[in-house]
Amino acid sequence: MKKFTLKNLGKTVLALALALLTFGLLSCKKEKTEVQTVIVGTGSDMQLYCYLDEKGELAGYEIDVMKAIDELLPQYKFEFQTFDFKNILLALSAGKVDIGAHAYESNPERRKNYLFTEYGYNDFSKYIVVLKENTDVHSLKDLVGKAAQAQTGSATGAILQHWNEDHPNEQINAILTAALTNEQVVAAMKNGTYDAFFTNIPSFNQIQKEYGGIFRLVEEPISTSAAYFIFNLDNPTLKADVDGALKKLIDSGELAKLAIKDLGSDTTKNINK
Repeated sequence: MKKFTLKNLGKTVLALALALLTFGLLSCKKEKTEVQTVIVGTGSDMQLYCYLDEKGELAGYEIDVMKAIDELLPQYKFEFQTFDFKNILLALSAGKVDIGAHAYESNPERRKNYLFTEYGYNDFSKYIVVLKENTDVHSLKDLVGKAAQAQTGSATGAILQHWNEDHPNEQINAILTAALTNEQVVAAMKNGTYDAFFTNIPSFNQIQKEYGGIFRLVEEPISTSAAYFIFNLDNPTLKADVDGALKKLIDSGELAKLAIKDLGSDTTKNINK
């Protein structure tokens, strides 16, 4: 029978310690490899929401909300890729990105092809904007025969398209463009290229502040909607995880704080009731 000594005990303890250390390192390595990279498709030219700051880095409400969600989901690592607005959905359909984050509004056509978060994260109701001296426009009907600008692929563009389809004898001259800067919009409104454009309350407040209150916001919105993050139909797990994190941000008040910081007011309080 082998004699048990302190020396043997020391060897046994050392062997166990090495085994536990090896197991721990392997476990950490395994855990690390299980972190999934998620590509977030967003824009870089939508002021307040997703744009490049003075350092050339992505900033804005969309970016801050995505980063806050990422912090709550340790199993994922979010990476941003920028596209023109109209190309984000194409990239999502092609599997090049996993999440679309560009203030997407819900409509039946989009819901046929994509999953939407259960919760909106921003009030994105749209209003008609005209020059301050224009007191004739109070609704879409008042834009018949006039030029109205909207972004290609946007929900507002779809509203104009549907109006023209439903009113063949009362057409609005819908001018669909890529994303425009505030400077471009102001110039086109002043020179008469556009009679109207469409925006939300935070963006209207910003352009009014920048250009001395030269516009008028038509009182009633042409659409009442929220912004959502979107996913491929075959990615329900990621959607569910983002839903859970987004709900935590809503319930804790953190989402409202981000809206106030980035947009100037709480644009979240009425959208999920």
